[in-house]
Amino acid sequence: MKVEENLTSEIMCRTSRRKFTDEEITVEEEVKIVEILDRINEVRGLSFKAVANYGGEIFSGFGSYGLIRGCNSYIALIGETKEKKIEEKIGYYGEYLVLKLVQMGFGTCWIGATYDHKEIFEEISLDYGEKIYCLIAFGKVESQEKDGFEKLISVIGRKRKSIGDLFPNIDKIDETKKDWAVRGMEFVQKAPSAMNRQPWIFRENDGNITITSKENGGYEKIDMGIAMFHFEQGARNANCEGEWKRRNGVWKFLVGEENEDTQI
Repeated sequence: MKVEENLTSEIMCRTSRRKFTDEEITVEEEVKIVEILDRINEVRGLSFKAVANYGGEIFSGFGSYGLIRGCNSYIALIGETKEKKIEEKIGYYGEYLVLKLVQMGFGTCWIGATYDHKEIFEEISLDYGEKIYCLIAFGKVESQEKDGFEKLISVIGRKRKSIGDLFPNIDKIDETKKDWAVRGMEFVQKAPSAMNRQPWIFRENDGNITITSKENGGYEKIDMGIAMFHFEQGARNANCEGEWKRRNGVWKFLVGEENEDTQI
C-alpha cells in the first residue's frame, strides 16, 4: 500500500496533544476512521482497531501517570508478532493514521506504555499471535494552542536534533539527490518518537539512503517506521517519488522500483 497522498500541511501542524474535551466523536467521523483502518488492515495485513467515546478508563488509572487527560477514544495498533518487519509497519501506518486524524481536526498522541494494560482488554480482543504495540489517543481539543499542562509536558521533552545529527554524512549525497534528501530530513525533524529521543540514523551508503535506529526502550523500530513515512513525504514534497524497500536486512529509500514483496 503506497501512500499517494500529500500530507505536508498535516505534518507541519501536528503536535502531540494530551488534554482533550468531552465532545464526542460523531457517527460520521467514526465511520470515516473505520474506513481508513479497514483499508490499512486489508492491504497491509494489520489489525488496527478503534474505540470511540468509551475508552477513557485506560487513561484514568495509575498506569497512565496522568499524562493523558479527558481522552475517551483511541486506536490500538495491533499486528502479528512473528512478522519480521511488523514494528516498522506499525510506525509507518500508525503515523499515516495520526496525520489523517489531524486532517479531520483531531488532536492526537502516540502512547507506548502509559495506559492501563488490564483495562484495555475489556474492549480489545486479540487473535493468537497478535500484540498491541502502541495506541493512538485522539479526540477534540479546545484550541490549536496548548494549555499550561501540555506546555509543561512539552518542556520536559528534548530539543529537536539538527539534520547533521540525524544524517551525519549527508554531504556525500549526490547533488542530483540533495534537494529532496534535505527536504526529507526537514520532515523527519517534525516526526514524533518515544520520549522524543529522535533515535534515527540516516546515511548515504553506496549511492543509497539508508536508515537505522539507536536503541530506544524497545520502540526504536516503530520510531523508524514513523521517520520513514515523514522522509517519504518530504521527498515527495520536493518532487521525488520514492519508497522504502528492505534489501538484505537494510531499509533503503529507492526511486522508481516496483516490488511489493519488500516494501514496508
